[in-house]
Amino acid sequence: MGEGHWVEVRVVPGAGVDAKRCLKAVQQLRRELAEEGVPTQEVVAGRPGGLSQDDGSLAIAVALVGAGGVVPTLVAVLRDWIQRRKSPGKIVVTLGEDSIEMERPTFDERAELLEAFLSRHQEK
Repeated sequence: MGEGHWVEVRVVPGAGVDAKRCLKAVQQLRRELAEEGVPTQEVVAGRPGGLSQDDGSLAIAVALVGAGGVVPTLVAVLRDWIQRRKSPGKIVVTLGEDSIEMERPTFDERAELLEAFLSRHQEK
């Protein structure tokens, strides 16, 4: 696969969720990905820490590197992480110009779509 690609995972808080709580949730996601050996980095979009000025969202970049195992690992970690959130808002996963949105109620239905989306880009 060569150098790999970076996918942006953006967390858009639900109603009544403050930026501090969202930041903690994103930091937890980043720790969980690191435990699985998946490289991540902050995405700075307007404010320090990756806070976006328009919607209060936070983002991290996740490396799609390695031999095929990264995509299923990323999907599994995201599934587990979003299911534990009380008010997860939604997750927007972006690779290049393409993106896919998911929320807790629809994550399991869309997990296969996410895996296909990431795999398609990983092969490019």
